[in-house]
Amino acid sequence: METIKVLLVDDHDLLLESLSMLLSRIEKITIVGTACNGQEALQFLQNNEVDIVLADLNMPVLNGMGLVREIRKHHATVRVILLTMVEEATQIREAIQLGVDGYLLKKSNRIEVERAIYSVAEGHSYFNTTITRQLAQLPNEHSPTGQLQSNQIDVLTPREREILSLIIQDLTNQQIAEQLFISQLTVETHRRNLFRKLEVNSALGLLRYALRNGMATD
Repeated sequence: METIKVLLVDDHDLLLESLSMLLSRIEKITIVGTACNGQEALQFLQNNEVDIVLADLNMPVLNGMGLVREIRKHHATVRVILLTMVEEATQIREAIQLGVDGYLLKKSNRIEVERAIYSVAEGHSYFNTTITRQLAQLPNEHSPTGQLQSNQIDVLTPREREILSLIIQDLTNQQIAEQLFISQLTVETHRRNLFRKLEVNSALGLLRYALRNGMATD
């Protein structure tokens, strides 16, 4: 893995310093800059190469949500991880639908921060198990009753739904194969079928589909 260039964005100097110290100890991660709000971050991105933006959700001038919107419009290759104190599922769902690549709680330890950055840098999404379970408990936002329409349910087989629930927990093909006692080739076949049926091309796309349709991950 090449060096991962990270931009830190937070309106609290103490947190920026703490994150800088924390991440500087992790192999293959380089802090290329800091910003105190989303607007400063966008200015930095115009003139500097960045792989991942690790940003606070609640900031003045331009908050984390606004920053995600602008990055998706103008810096499509830059990945974004939001950092927050709030464990609020509806807010997390909104961030995912905007295109955020990962979501971390500020109480996360160094190991989880490292895992999230590596995962996102490799093209995966990162949402820890607690967050994923909360998201799964949300009602379907497109239905007053929170229930799926029959055509939304029928598009996937029971096995595909089972594998989908494991994929959006960021399990690898090998981990899924071991858990379900099937081959990795079979998992890959189901994954391709999910991408085709749901018209997505990534695990994050699958997660967005699951959230839009209120699909549980139990």
